[in-house]
Amino acid sequence: MTSFLCDRVIDFDAARGYEAEDVKQLINQVQTSLSEIENSKILVLLRNAHYLTTKAFAVLYNYIRESSTTNVVFVLISTDKSKIFPPLLDYVQNDISLRAA
Repeated sequence: MTSFLCDRVIDFDAARGYEAEDVKQLINQVQTSLSEIENSKILVLLRNAHYLTTKAFAVLYNYIRESSTTNVVFVLISTDKSKIFPPLLDYVQNDISLRAA
């Protein structure tokens, strides 16, 4: 188990903001938070993740995959796992299995 004590929680409800632009604003909010407090730890709760459009998932996927920071944790909450962007789901599941090894 990995412990994570955070400095800030960002609560994002995809039922209200599900387009690519909404996810870009979320990412900007994360980056701003990271720059405000040195070595800050941020937890992003992405509720109703299954509402995101394919483009929004692609933006999120690219950010998570290309980000070099380990100070941000995204928690995707969904009632329908089958609607989560398959490349993102695969990436996250492979990352977890690699960490467990």
